[in-house]
Amino acid sequence: MRRGWLAVIVLALGLVSACGRPAADPAARLTATPSSPSNSAGLAPVPMPQVDSGGVSRDKLPAVGDCIDADHKTVACTTPHQGEVTLMGDLPDGLPDALPDDTTMTRSALPPCRDSLADYLKSKDADATDIQAWAFWPQADAWTKGERWLVCAATQIDSAGNPVTMTGSLRDGLAGGGFARYQTCTVSSPSRDETLRFGPCDKPHLGEAMPGVQALGRSTDAMPATDVINQIARNRCSSELASYLGTSSRTDVTYTWRAPDTRQAWAQGYTNLICYAEAARSVGARLQGIGNGPLPR
Repeated sequence: MRRGWLAVIVLALGLVSACGRPAADPAARLTATPSSPSNSAGLAPVPMPQVDSGGVSRDKLPAVGDCIDADHKTVACTTPHQGEVTLMGDLPDGLPDALPDDTTMTRSALPPCRDSLADYLKSKDADATDIQAWAFWPQADAWTKGERWLVCAATQIDSAGNPVTMTGSLRDGLAGGGFARYQTCTVSSPSRDETLRFGPCDKPHLGEAMPGVQALGRSTDAMPATDVINQIARNRCSSELASYLGTSSRTDVTYTWRAPDTRQAWAQGYTNLICYAEAARSVGARLQGIGNGPLPR
């Protein structure tokens, strides 16, 4: 693999798309809670600088499993890096001869990248973790020359949504007991706050994204009506909460959810329902398996 390929791709493509972690963007919103459906949080791609470097051809692209360090070099996954390639493929047919706008490209590129992330992690629970999908495609010069490749990658992000330096591979990372290592917890209230703020699960927090993320359909399907999504959420999240806690009799921990409520978010591949456990007060340790014991301090 040619050294520096990611530097070209990242700077030339102009789009790195997030999965799972909401960010403030009124164009793509999520239903938040059974008691207050209007309380929502945005969900949007994370932009990268756009520089036209002349384009990247297929023979300079990485292979699945390649890891990329902070200096944009392909490195062994046992050394520090920030990304890991999950798919090297082609964009769907039917795109125009001129490079489309980012919204159109996101709709074409992000759904397969989210699918490849689930396959790579051996779990569909990435949206409940701090692992997200990136989508890369040719910029104008390469596009004009007929390049239509698609590169998908996985990255782990911090509480501000920035890539972190990892050591080791994410491959099969959510299989078995891997979920807890990457689980998303919120210091804000997932049922009341429009924009979620995230923090470590072993530090004071209110919400915990639970495993068992529910697919509501595919991006090419018609988006379900809000009342249909909410009914699915009530049934799913109440069951998930009882399983997560190990009891169904607590009143100081409730369930809530986040799910797509715009067609734009749905078309970009955000088609999952994420259930949250929310404590009545801030807790300093995970709620999983707490049963009927006291809330952790």
